[in-house]
Amino acid sequence: MSDRSAFTTPLAAKTLLVLGLGNLGSYALAMLIRRPTGPRLVVAGRDGDAVTKRANLSRLTAAQLGFHRTFGTAVIDLTDVTATTTARTLADLRPDIVFTTASKQAWWVVNSLPEPLREELSQAQFGPWLPMHLAPLLQLMQAVRMSGIDTTVVNAAFPDASHPALAGAGLAPLVGIGNVANPLPALRHAAADLLTEPVDNVSVRLVTAHYASTRLPRLGHSGGAPYALSVMVGDKDVTASLDTAQIAARSAADHTRHGGPLGGMLTAASAVTVLDSLLGEEERLVHTPGPLGLPGGYPVLACERGVTLALPEGMSEQAARRINEEGLAHDGIARIESDGTVRFTDHHHQVMREVIGYDCPVLPLSDVLDRADELGRRFAELRRGLG
Repeated sequence: MSDRSAFTTPLAAKTLLVLGLGNLGSYALAMLIRRPTGPRLVVAGRDGDAVTKRANLSRLTAAQLGFHRTFGTAVIDLTDVTATTTARTLADLRPDIVFTTASKQAWWVVNSLPEPLREELSQAQFGPWLPMHLAPLLQLMQAVRMSGIDTTVVNAAFPDASHPALAGAGLAPLVGIGNVANPLPALRHAAADLLTEPVDNVSVRLVTAHYASTRLPRLGHSGGAPYALSVMVGDKDVTASLDTAQIAARSAADHTRHGGPLGGMLTAASAVTVLDSLLGEEERLVHTPGPLGLPGGYPVLACERGVTLALPEGMSEQAARRINEEGLAHDGIARIESDGTVRFTDHHHQVMREVIGYDCPVLPLSDVLDRADELGRRFAELRRGLG
């Protein structure tokens, strides 16, 4: 739970800072700004001119549709290793929520490699790329601590693993977004189809980590990683009467969609559901990766006071955590120690070493920034070698 006061603050008096206006941040801003009311919006990034122009594009597009919202801008450069400049900016802005999409490399960049190199490197899965997502988040959380402000951080960069890696140092964001939430609309529609129920009367709860969450909507199965899915019709749990594997298969077959950068539209919508919940007085059921520093993804009840787990009926937190830890192993993360040290599986580590020359079987928190720089250089060299 958050340690915020039980007294509520009017929505219009709250400040939401959107940090990073790449693909995902821009989609989310476009959704947030197309509303007649809401929190004060501040957008930030390394390049002040680029931030202003991109935010203005969203603002003017919204105005064309009849939504007239204003926003503030700020320059925040997380590569300021000492975090002092970022800390001062945060102290001045005092945001109620910081929504960060910052990453040193977008997840889909590896997919731009030509075949067969792309296929070869994809065998490493997502886990070994953790430093690219963890480094900016570590710097942000250090700056938040240095600023002394009471704020809620919501992170988009591989929360399944980055949050438990930071939890031992007391630096984990409250929640993440995306991943576990992204298959939900298709799963919900598929369940409603099988039940011949209106989709508004059907809800689902999903426990799973990144590996399965990216495969369910594309393949209709989890690729062998564990997951738990429950289905409710109104207030009644009907999971026992359904074949959840059939729901997964139908979700992909009947509700297929684009992925990649274009799929960021759905991830942004997943983010907005979490942000709306954390800005509101009443608890809402949402799905988040990395809540409360936990590995993988979970259903939670969220409001401005914080979050609590809302697991499927009969499931313990220990069982949910086990599902997610096994799921992370499919992505190449063998385990995350209590001090934040990440140990990668032998196979996935070896793929990175052989294909890209990056040899990192163990990642202590103290090495994250250096490892991120090294991994970025190795990948850049690989791309340059392609001509």
